Amino acid sequence: MLRRYLLLPVVIGIVTGAFAVLFVFAIEYVNHYVLELFVGYVQPLPAGEGGREHFTFYPQRPYLLPLTVAFAGLVSGLLAHFLAPESAGVGTDAAIKAYHNREKLSLKSSIIKLLTSAVTIGSGGTSGREGPIALIGAGVGSTVAQLFRLDPKEKRTALAVGLGAGIAAIFKAPLAGAIISAEVFFKRDFEIEAMIPGFVASITSYSLFGFFFGFHPIFSAHIPEFLNVHPLSLLAYVGLGIFCAIVVRVFTFLFFKVKEFFERMNIPPYLKPALGGFMAGLAGAFVPVAIGNGYGWLQLVINGELNNLAFIGMGAIALMLGASLTLGSGGSGGIFGPSVMIGGLTGAFYSTALNEYYSLFLHVPSFTIVGMVALFAGAAKAPLSTLILIAEMTGGYELLVPAMISVFISYFLSGERSIFPSQVNTRLDSPAHMEEWGLYVLEKLKVGDYMNKPVFVKPYDTVEEAYKIMTEKLIGGLPVVNEGKLVGIITKSDVLSVAPGDRSKVRIHEVMSTNLIVVTPEDSLANAFRLMTTKGVGRLPVVEKKGSRILVGIIARTDIGRATREFSA
Repeated sequence: MLRRYLLLPVVIGIVTGAFAVLFVFAIEYVNHYVLELFVGYVQPLPAGEGGREHFTFYPQRPYLLPLTVAFAGLVSGLLAHFLAPESAGVGTDAAIKAYHNREKLSLKSSIIKLLTSAVTIGSGGTSGREGPIALIGAGVGSTVAQLFRLDPKEKRTALAVGLGAGIAAIFKAPLAGAIISAEVFFKRDFEIEAMIPGFVASITSYSLFGFFFGFHPIFSAHIPEFLNVHPLSLLAYVGLGIFCAIVVRVFTFLFFKVKEFFERMNIPPYLKPALGGFMAGLAGAFVPVAIGNGYGWLQLVINGELNNLAFIGMGAIALMLGASLTLGSGGSGGIFGPSVMIGGLTGAFYSTALNEYYSLFLHVPSFTIVGMVALFAGAAKAPLSTLILIAEMTGGYELLVPAMISVFISYFLSGERSIFPSQVNTRLDSPAHMEEWGLYVLEKLKVGDYMNKPVFVKPYDTVEEAYKIMTEKLIGGLPVVNEGKLVGIITKSDVLSVAPGDRSKVRIHEVMSTNLIVVTPEDSLANAFRLMTTKGVGRLPVVEKKGSRILVGIIARTDIGRATREFSA
């Protein structure tokens, strides 16, 4: 008990904190020689990092920026491809994936992640420090767990604890870091076992990091409490939550489209970050907010020194493009920082626009800070840790009530999609928890042994015909088959979208979904169950083999339940 909750978390916290210190020094070193001396760009800094009175609003040699970011992308791409493939891309998501799939993260991957991310961020790539240190910390936790020969459950906890300790240090937020270590792996659940050791590790790493870089919150802000509890202000925070949810949807759509574009590109993987970096560098050359870690720009907004509505709006757009190109192409870094930046600029844009066009007197710094956490909560599906983060970022609780309003509205309206695709809904959906839930039984059973004969409709049948079958069979969806091949799915919600009087006229192909989720007879029932849970469906079409469209059966949740009972009897 003492080892699990005190000694090992302290070790993880010390090593992760040391890595965080080295990481920041490495970024500053690259930044000084590449951005400041070569490109001629001195970026502003937030108050918690010392601030900076003299900075360069635009790079003196902006034409060099795309080249430096492209070269950084090439270096990080080569290092990741040949030495540690798991270190490529978004750091936090790689840690989440390793957690759910029981993958080991080596200390080597942590070192490579430190180098590649320092080169990317220090050279001007649009990326955050929090994601890389999350993966580095997770790697430290995983390595410590292996050295001390912990059991699988404790290894999982050590990885989570290391992740939280990294964020606690780099963001100077020990309480939020501890809660993130329990929250970030799931959209609607917690890893409770990580909480207590997470607090110990986060406090330890934060203390070590603060010894070198100070304990002041990252952002300095004067928040007049009375402005943020006024009914008009609270109503405006409702609007901010809605606006952030819209921006989250746009950002996640753009990020994953860019990621898919680079994945389909037929060039060597290590060249993709160079190409993405070149395009991100172009965005930064025109809008410097998108250069490197831009927290200093948010500090200028909070101080009231930057209030140009067009520049703020362009900054948010450039950040979305830059982060999508840098990270979607496989460049090394994190999406945490850009998400916070985009959120802050979204809050600033929203409040400044209302003040200018509707003569309101909203406190822009407050909306900037709340926007940071509201957008990240919606993008990362981590509302509780972000609420704690707002207190630790500002050093007070004045914004807690407004943040609660905006955060939960953004969280609920931003949709199911997370900026971290490896997240799952609950522990029930995590392969790491499979044995705890008895799902190991389902891994041994095949879909083909429990599927049913399919009941289907044809594309040119009417919606009314589909509705009658659904009502008669008490099912929520039907496969659509044309000439023996599966072409779509029609669900009860598709039927209900058609007015009752039109259902006998509208054909199924007009309303059916062609976004097919299928399994094969050789798939395990566990895989089918995970797909059902993740996608929120109760039945899946079974096709002959992978890549085939020949429908051979239907597997439903009830079939899986029957299989479990039979096997356990």
